[in-house]
Amino acid sequence: MVTLLLVVVVVLLLVTLTLLLRGERRFSPLEYFARGKEVGFTLSEAKAILDMARIAGVPDPTSALWSIRELDACIKAFGKKFRAEGKERDRSTLRFMEKVYEFRKRLEFEQPKYKAGITSSRYIRANQRIRILVEGIGVYSSTVIDSNERYLVVSYPVGARIPANFQWKGSRISVYFWRQEDAGYVFDTYVLEDLRIRDIPVLQLGHSESLLRTQKRKSLRVRSRMPAYLYLLKRLEGAYEKPERVPGLKCVVQDVSEDGVSVLIGGKAKVGLLVKAQFYIGDDQIVVSGTVKGTEYDAEKNQSLLHVEAMLPSPRMRNMIRSHVYNVGAGDKEVLSTELDGRPFSV
Repeated sequence: MVTLLLVVVVVLLLVTLTLLLRGERRFSPLEYFARGKEVGFTLSEAKAILDMARIAGVPDPTSALWSIRELDACIKAFGKKFRAEGKERDRSTLRFMEKVYEFRKRLEFEQPKYKAGITSSRYIRANQRIRILVEGIGVYSSTVIDSNERYLVVSYPVGARIPANFQWKGSRISVYFWRQEDAGYVFDTYVLEDLRIRDIPVLQLGHSESLLRTQKRKSLRVRSRMPAYLYLLKRLEGAYEKPERVPGLKCVVQDVSEDGVSVLIGGKAKVGLLVKAQFYIGDDQIVVSGTVKGTEYDAEKNQSLLHVEAMLPSPRMRNMIRSHVYNVGAGDKEVLSTELDGRPFSV
């Protein structure tokens, strides 16, 4: 009985001490450093983040390990500090920032929008890109034009050659798509109609209430329209991040993440190509090498969108990409170039 009473007294004292130390802040120093240990930071690393939050003018510095906005302010301040000191390439700096960015990604994907998927094709919105698989015939690219309670209206599929006797209407198909800020999905359905709307050929697809959620997003992507050069590689090993000195094939980076890029090129390209994309975001030169894992060809424009899975970037390149993906670069505003080598750019 005495032991139980002592335990209760100690707990009450700790709670009282925590509340007194918290004051008007959301979290007390005890809660802050306990959180730091829980998420993998050492005591000195957690203190460095807390001190930087104060320097960055965060109203409640103890919230930096809970709030994305407050943590972003710290990351931005760290970037300015390390650049000013000339330490942005030091191994200790890269290791520390790698740790901070990994935690930043963890906070990002703990948000409800990344966990709540969809179960019905009725939630698919206009402009969603989809891939249509017809068993035994091929895979085709299309875009959702409209969605109502009865069916999806999609653009006429383009891709592999269609047999002369093939009819879309009544065909059983599989539809694949990637929902932004969520995951990949697949469902089976039938083509209800093959018709023209305002003289534009479209298909009407039946809805499905049995969507299978596949691979979830592992990294955050930022949409863009940045001019770049693309180079064909014989192998990925070697100088995969070394900038090329001569111009390559002109392309446009449509999105970028630490895991890869999507680039728009003129003409066609094959899956499996080894490529290097080279471009600038602000003053930072980004070099990403990887394998083309998918292509989307637009016959009307004679352009292809290449989905490139990147070879694991070095810590420096990965942190540089992350700083722009999370918009926490040293500058106050992200600058996306619309020219290449000082000349107007087009694919």
